[in-house]
Amino acid sequence: MSIIKTTVLKPDRADAWDDYVQTHADAHYCHLFNWSRVIGEVYHHKPFYLAAVIRQSAGSQKEEAICGIFPLFRFNALTRKPKFISIPFFDQTGILAKNHAVESVLFAKAIELIENKGASGLEIRQAVPSAFSELLCQKNLRSNVSSIKVSLKVKLGQTHEEMMQKFKSKLRSQIKKGMKNGLESRIGKQELMDPFYTVFSKNMRDLGSPVHSKKLFHSIFKYFYRDAFICVVTYQSQPVAAGFMFRFKSEISNPWASSLREFRHLNTNMFLYWKMIRFACNLGLDRFDMGRSSFGASTYLFKKQWDPEEKQLYWYNWYLDGKQNKVKPESLHIRHWNRLPLVAANSLGPLVRRNISL
Repeated sequence: MSIIKTTVLKPDRADAWDDYVQTHADAHYCHLFNWSRVIGEVYHHKPFYLAAVIRQSAGSQKEEAICGIFPLFRFNALTRKPKFISIPFFDQTGILAKNHAVESVLFAKAIELIENKGASGLEIRQAVPSAFSELLCQKNLRSNVSSIKVSLKVKLGQTHEEMMQKFKSKLRSQIKKGMKNGLESRIGKQELMDPFYTVFSKNMRDLGSPVHSKKLFHSIFKYFYRDAFICVVTYQSQPVAAGFMFRFKSEISNPWASSLREFRHLNTNMFLYWKMIRFACNLGLDRFDMGRSSFGASTYLFKKQWDPEEKQLYWYNWYLDGKQNKVKPESLHIRHWNRLPLVAANSLGPLVRRNISL
């Protein structure tokens, strides 16, 4: 006999959660259980990791198996009521389930959780359209969806030499120009944290955006040491560009990359991305995930030069009070932030960034 129940999974069952993630075809690296620890410990948003469990009875013995998961955080925003997000700061981490029936059970449990915890609503970031219309009608929920963000992934060649030959001549020329300009690179782990964060924090300040806490990246290495990497590009021993990478299954993702404006004429961005792609090829991986971009934005146009596969993302928001049209969209840009001294921006930035879910 099998019975589906939903429960908030405890940390002592993290291995069972991750075993399910590793075997599901649609899993994303942010589905892994330890992200609950990273985000919870660094930014103090409380995780509610929902699991659908099948209870199987065989004689006198009972076994439990996970048949679906739904990672959620109770996210505290700056100027509005808390809401539940799956999951903040990243691109696509929705429900993983055995079938549509299990998906519906998990979604219904999430709505019940939101109602009981006094939250304003639910946000899911996923790579497929929503399939919960019947339940939404029953609950009289109001929703909207943002579909301007896309995922961009580069299909890799068997070797980095083969990959280089796949690029258009203009792109190859720009990469080689970076080499001729004397750029050098190094790929490693947390020993490269200081040069990475030097570039990353300055670039974010110059963009007018609060920076993530350095503790976030240290925490990623704490819980995901094997699969986290940093790439730093230097010019005359000075760090001028840097990227953070995360390996999962046959892909490596680049959620954060930055370069210093005053050195971009040296083709630092092209050189950085080539070095990360080259690294992925040497690891024998299938794809390099360039992360999300808004359609038509400057980052989108830059990434399109690498001939990536493009896939639309769906960011859904469901509101319990029906006032979604009155909610101001989040933004990473803060007026006059780029005028702050770097020391002040790096001190204040994480305090503000923790409450912006983008």
